[in-house]
Amino acid sequence: MTRPLPEGQGQLNDFISRGVIAEAEAEELYEIFHTSLNHYLWVGLEQTHPSFISVRRSSELLTATILAVTALHIPTSAAAATFDICYKEFLSLISSSMFSRYHSIDDVRGLCIAAFWMSEVSWKLSGHAIRIATELNIHQSFTAALDGNKEHFLRARLWYMLYVCDHHFSIAYGRPPMIAESIQIREHELFLASPFSNALDARILSQVNLMQILTRVYDRFAERKLPALNEIRGRFGSARDPVIGLTSGTNSFSQGRPDAADQSSSNDPSTAMLVESDFEALRMFNLEIDQWRMRWHARQTRNFCIGSFPPLGIILYSYFAKLQINSLAVRGVSLAGSSQDQFLSTERKEFANLAVSAAVSIITFVLEEDDMRRALVGTPLYVHTMIAFASVFLMKVATRWNSVMGLKVEEEYVARLLGRMIGVLKSAVTSDRHVLKHIATGLEQMLEKMEESRRRRQNSENVGAARGQMDAPAGIGMMGNFANQQYGVDYEVSPNASRGVDAFSRPSVDTGGLMGAQLNTPAAWGPGGLAQTPHQTGDHSYFGDGLNLMDDNLIFEAFGTGSANDVYNLLSSQFSSG
Repeated sequence: MTRPLPEGQGQLNDFISRGVIAEAEAEELYEIFHTSLNHYLWVGLEQTHPSFISVRRSSELLTATILAVTALHIPTSAAAATFDICYKEFLSLISSSMFSRYHSIDDVRGLCIAAFWMSEVSWKLSGHAIRIATELNIHQSFTAALDGNKEHFLRARLWYMLYVCDHHFSIAYGRPPMIAESIQIREHELFLASPFSNALDARILSQVNLMQILTRVYDRFAERKLPALNEIRGRFGSARDPVIGLTSGTNSFSQGRPDAADQSSSNDPSTAMLVESDFEALRMFNLEIDQWRMRWHARQTRNFCIGSFPPLGIILYSYFAKLQINSLAVRGVSLAGSSQDQFLSTERKEFANLAVSAAVSIITFVLEEDDMRRALVGTPLYVHTMIAFASVFLMKVATRWNSVMGLKVEEEYVARLLGRMIGVLKSAVTSDRHVLKHIATGLEQMLEKMEESRRRRQNSENVGAARGQMDAPAGIGMMGNFANQQYGVDYEVSPNASRGVDAFSRPSVDTGGLMGAQLNTPAAWGPGGLAQTPHQTGDHSYFGDGLNLMDDNLIFEAFGTGSANDVYNLLSSQFSSG
């Protein structure tokens, strides 16, 4: 790494001056970044550098980042070649920075920008940026910023940006964040009151506040509840306490804990099923998201470069949060077996349906808002991965969880909705190297599997129904229809119905499978509302043709390689069970 040159002093010696890329092309890329991507990411580059020359003098790493990221968003073959050149320079500079004794504030800014858009290296860049930032004491600029020091104000803003970057990835992928909640994070409203703050800071701090809420969700539900001390000793027989010399019992304290058995069933807290007592906390987190949306939406203004994306982004991120929070209700719920404790209670189904509603809202919001569609390719990686998460979640609901969990979502409706979403993603793609290209391809592959399975199942059911009509006694068909009307068996709620899904409707139980002639009989209802029939046995986590669509192998095939690997990490962490 080279030290920055003071304005007007010395000759520039960077990859542009060495002829790696033409200066005119570099200037053009910078102007594109300055009027587009710079505004999606709250970079505020215009407040720190008046010109491209200023950027080049300050940090070669920031220069390479801007050019590479911009080239990634230009849909021409020439831009693709430019991206390869700039990305190679960028990686070389990153490698040398790992062991360099000197770093600048703009090096951190460059790493942060790259982490938000370069999916293959995002997590590594985020961590590297935070390490350098702490070496430069950027995390200690908050107090001086409140005292009116503009340089420290800009440094404190950069720390907020790092906090958001860190928490975007940690929360989405189930990893512990590197940046803890300091006084700067807790007292972000003081920063907004500074005379230097503007609309850009209202956008950054809205993200900070949202990540605070989601971090509490992560802390509340990601860590496994520990067993009592006597329970641990009881697993190995009676033992004397090495400190006080008392003999412990086998399991005296844990017997009084209502959720001890639930928590001990899984060694992985990220896949542990929530117990009923968790739902009150889940409800409070939903309320916090609603309050967050009302508070921060009113503070957003239109941007002359990206239109109404700032206020629309608040709405979109509220849907993201609602999906992340409420999808926890189905985490760890097994689709196999028929034991009573696997049935979904009314309250669990309520939260599951809230997650479905949030996922549908994410897709329809992007489809229907012009500024959202235009912004799609330029938004940070977190937006793209959450759209992929919402899409795969809906496919899992429609194909694997629907009848078993009593979530009545039409498979055909989901297919149409995601087909439109894939079309929008394809039209937004600017480069074969952009993560949207891989997301669109992966979702299309999964949707094709889903549609193929649905056609096979329908054909099987049609053949079975025809055989059943030939073999059944007179009148049985009418009685079957009567049973469907009376008991809701095989009933599908229309997406045009009130709020799309009915949390309390009686679910269908697919007892036919390949043997579609089997008659669905009136069901007995378990305590959780899931229908039981004399034919309900075994594993219901399959399609009629035996294709297990949403298993981890298919998700890996769709997203597990190349630029979409971060998307796969998100999906595998969210869908590691069920």
